[in-house]
Amino acid sequence: MKILKAFILAVLPLCLHAQKVELRVYENFAEVSAEQTQTELKPGWIVFDIKMKDKLTRYLNGAHSAQMTDDSLPLFRITPGADEVLTDYALIRLQGKRYYRKLPKSNLRENAYRRIEPAHFHITSDGKDGFLCQPSAPLEKGDYILLNIAQKPVGELGDLKVYPFTVP
Repeated sequence: MKILKAFILAVLPLCLHAQKVELRVYENFAEVSAEQTQTELKPGWIVFDIKMKDKLTRYLNGAHSAQMTDDSLPLFRITPGADEVLTDYALIRLQGKRYYRKLPKSNLRENAYRRIEPAHFHITSDGKDGFLCQPSAPLEKGDYILLNIAQKPVGELGDLKVYPFTVP
């Protein structure tokens, strides 16, 4: 048992290279905590033994994110994981409801998103493994998520790991 525990503690850190997303707030970088979306399945109608389309809704709890930006041009420090590429990250604006925030479309590819690429962001290296990314155009007021589009969905309904923040 001790040998197995020692093996796990020695090998596991080599296998895991967690992605990290930070946001500049008052000239310091604060790590944006990752949240997992929740998905609600609303069953469709059955008409003459034909099942109509089910509806999925992906949302995050809470009216607003815990992480706020200073202004409408936030600066991110993104450190991609070992098998990730910076252009796999994208920014999506959420629809605000009273008690939750939801993605406009349940299918991730159908949402209007802005990829982290030179056409939409000013990108520089931070001198280590990460990148400093700032939008070229100001973001509108509201709640946003930063996520890796190429990530594997979690669970039966395909929940996503996202980094939420709010633009005041």
